[in-house]
Amino acid sequence: MLFLFPDRLMENAKLPNFFIGVDGGATKTIVRVEDENGNLLGEGKSGTSNIRLSVENTWTSIHTALEQALLPTGIILNARAGNFFCCAGLAGTQVPSACEEFLAQPHPFRKLVLESDGYISCVGAHGGKDGAVIAIGTGVVAYQIDAGKVSRVSGWGFPQGDEGSGAWLGLEAVRATLHWQDGRGDNSPLIEAVLAHFQDDWTQFIIWVNQAKSTQFAELAPIVVKQAIAETPLAVELLQQAARDIDRIGEALAAKTSQPLPCALLGGLAPFIEPRLGENLRSRLVPPQYNAAKGAVLRLRQLV
Repeated sequence: MLFLFPDRLMENAKLPNFFIGVDGGATKTIVRVEDENGNLLGEGKSGTSNIRLSVENTWTSIHTALEQALLPTGIILNARAGNFFCCAGLAGTQVPSACEEFLAQPHPFRKLVLESDGYISCVGAHGGKDGAVIAIGTGVVAYQIDAGKVSRVSGWGFPQGDEGSGAWLGLEAVRATLHWQDGRGDNSPLIEAVLAHFQDDWTQFIIWVNQAKSTQFAELAPIVVKQAIAETPLAVELLQQAARDIDRIGEALAAKTSQPLPCALLGGLAPFIEPRLGENLRSRLVPPQYNAAKGAVLRLRQLV
């Protein structure tokens, strides 16, 4: 979904143009600044940007990262210094009211474009050409761009969705631990590693389980990965199940086009899931060309 904020002022042809790409997700915000010739001027990084949760915090993260990116350049963000165009790819854009609130806030840009973080990831991964991405991190979301048609699969949130994600892996490890405690499952080095993460304190573990959100559950995913590398059967099975879930996402994407498109796997879990994928999806995999912040700049250049 594309949201455009009307140009605040007529572009001044005598001033340089600056293109700002924002990649704002559940864990961090990255800002990239380029000149009109595509040269990288600076990059900055800050906290989370999810407009569904907080528009105010999202703008704070964007401003902090942008200040960091511009600091070494000496460029001042105002109308006398240049024409500043911005494309923000943010988490939470599935909520129209959050998009409207975000765009209603005062900002210093000549033009502001709002896209989803998944969409700009897809644009960046394929250098602005058609293709698909499956991002496997705390959650899972897939996007596909085919001759201007945008398709989305998964990304519906945790725990109702995000199968195959870091949060899902952590939750499954917790469930296995609870089942073992009940006598409904066998012990495993994975369960021992999960409990060791909580100093083998069952009370501490239970308190955490009942308060944890997706990002906290995802903190257990590296334990599952480490145990899978050590060939612990329970951990191996969880990664295999995650791969099957990702395969189904790939099948759903392919069904939305006349022919399957190249697909890039993104996110911290991708390297551990990829070897376990089925041949249909693996045969379509390509390395991403650029990151999401660059994708936001590419999208912006398509529109300005």
